[in-house]
Amino acid sequence: MKDRAAKIVVALVALVAVGRAVFASMPAPGKPLDEAGSHDAYRDIVTRERSARREAAVKFPGDLWSQDDDFHERESEAMRSFATSRSARLGDVVRAVDDGMHERWLAVPQPIATVPPCRPRLSY
Repeated sequence: MKDRAAKIVVALVALVAVGRAVFASMPAPGKPLDEAGSHDAYRDIVTRERSARREAAVKFPGDLWSQDDDFHERESEAMRSFATSRSARLGDVVRAVDDGMHERWLAVPQPIATVPPCRPRLSY
């Protein structure tokens, strides 16, 4: 009897989840960033780099690849936060950071544009 009740509950939860997914609407796409907004995005994201890298180094001492990976997770969060705060498209914010690094837009400090070699840890 308990097994049957558990299966019914699981089936109902799955049905609700599928129903919500089927009837969900896409989020608003956001506004495109103009040139000034792109430069703001670049400066905002890049100025957080030093502290984000410091936090990643504390979290993964001696493991440069994992530090870089952790930093980029923090960078991604910062990009999403910037896009949300400005109601901008996330792709435009990512493009602004990429363009700023390639075109060497002014930022203090300048971002680190190198990638450490991948040397996976033996244990996680």
